[in-house]
Amino acid sequence: MESIKFIKDIWYDGPDRTVYCNSRSLRASRLFVRQGDLDSSCSVYSLMMMLMIHRKVNYRELYSREEAQRLSDGGFNSVMRLQDEFLRNLKGYYREEERGFFFEELQEKLKSCFNKEAKAHVFQCRGCKSNSAKKKELNNMIIKRIDEGYPVEIGFTFDKNKGGHAVVAIGYTFHKNLLRLFCLDPGFDRQKTAFWNSIIDIEYKKPTQFVYTDLYITPDSSEHITVDEILTIE
Repeated sequence: MESIKFIKDIWYDGPDRTVYCNSRSLRASRLFVRQGDLDSSCSVYSLMMMLMIHRKVNYRELYSREEAQRLSDGGFNSVMRLQDEFLRNLKGYYREEERGFFFEELQEKLKSCFNKEAKAHVFQCRGCKSNSAKKKELNNMIIKRIDEGYPVEIGFTFDKNKGGHAVVAIGYTFHKNLLRLFCLDPGFDRQKTAFWNSIIDIEYKKPTQFVYTDLYITPDSSEHITVDEILTIE
């Protein structure tokens, strides 16, 4: 039986099998957010889950200006800057713009929110063929970070460049000698029987001179993609 390596400090509990992570005070904090609850951008949703796992913000602070203000006795603070940079209109948290963020934009905006408290690193290999050294380097970085106990925000592009999506990889295994990533996906409801709600098979097609050889598997379908950027937080 294949073993799965998961990040640390994540679990689910209760009759609805809610996923939790530790907050700054080491208390249980709800983790999963569904696209449409906070913002219309999948990359923003994934980033918020990353920050919660890293104990930089908790679930209640994202949804409430009042909760965020309590962190500094009403004064302006990093979480409030986070709300202003990424989340517009606190009565629903929908941004005025529909387009998402590229990971470099997330990196820069996060720097203005948290300064050195939550530093993001971005690695890209856009348009890389599946057998390229850079693509293999990206895959190894994902494994290394999860082995260290931390999540990885994954950005990918659909075959024929039909747009992109972002998810959070929280575990991996090797399925039939292929790297399989288990992800929290803001685009779908979470399944109550597992931490994850989507899967990415890296190099589902044998590594070749082609680009779109990864496979994105959801409760509804499967599509060929290429994982072409990642974001990590320290």
